Amino acid sequence: MKSRLHISLPLALIIALLGMSTLAYAELPSQRTLALGSWGEDVFWLQRKLMDLGFMDEATGRYGKVTQKAIKELQRAHGLKADGIAGPQTFSLLVETESFSYYTVQKGDSLYSIAKQYNIPMEDLVSLNTLTATHLQIGQRLKVPRQPTPVTYIVVSGDNLHTIARTFKVTVGEIVALNSIDNAALIKPGQELIIPKGSH
Repeated sequence: MKSRLHISLPLALIIALLGMSTLAYAELPSQRTLALGSWGEDVFWLQRKLMDLGFMDEATGRYGKVTQKAIKELQRAHGLKADGIAGPQTFSLLVETESFSYYTVQKGDSLYSIAKQYNIPMEDLVSLNTLTATHLQIGQRLKVPRQPTPVTYIVVSGDNLHTIARTFKVTVGEIVALNSIDNAALIKPGQELIIPKGSH
């Protein structure tokens, strides 16, 4: 009887600790500070957000050097202390960024051309990024409004661009331009077409 009790107590302790560990990693992101060595669902959530913003390529659920570097880049881009630790300020920022994404400035870009590309007034672009100068540097990251996920249509037998355009309430010209189609008559079953924004 005594030996049975001796075995069951450590077992109960291990089960209790495992239960606490599971709860800790299931916590909402705002309730736990994440740093190098952390792992769990909240780390995966963090990494998915960083992927959406273009700071990471993969979500593993483990907070390694790659995640730490991505967090530092995010913090630097928003004027936060770049310590690589995801605390309340960083999480708040990631939640806020659901409404925008990032654009990396290329050679030849200007505030005017970027604003035109995203169909927003140049003043909004300046305001969103709290810019004090109009000169941009190649490689600079700018916040831009998040674009809706494009609608993809797969051509089926009997389709033509006129019927597809009518279905999605866009013009043939818009589909042709967006998909760089040379000959509007030459579309084939199985072909993927990106449907312009504003479609239904």
